[in-house]
Amino acid sequence: MVKPEIVGRVLTEYRERKGLTQEVLSGLAGLDRTHYSKLERGLRIPTLDTLFKIGQALDIPPHVILLSIEEAHKGEEN
Repeated sequence: MVKPEIVGRVLTEYRERKGLTQEVLSGLAGLDRTHYSKLERGLRIPTLDTLFKIGQALDIPPHVILLSIEEAHKGEEN
């Protein structure tokens, strides 16, 4: 099962590495800033379409983000 807080943590890490604010990233991705904020806070789970938009905004292939989420989940299990 996907834990929203882990997804949010991964998204936050990628955004911060790029030096972007939530407002800038959500604008680049074509997402409402409050919706994006809820994703990072673990209050919502992104759809596949949303992950693609975020990946494009970050210039990172979506599968890389998904792999990071998977690895973070495995790290929590151990």
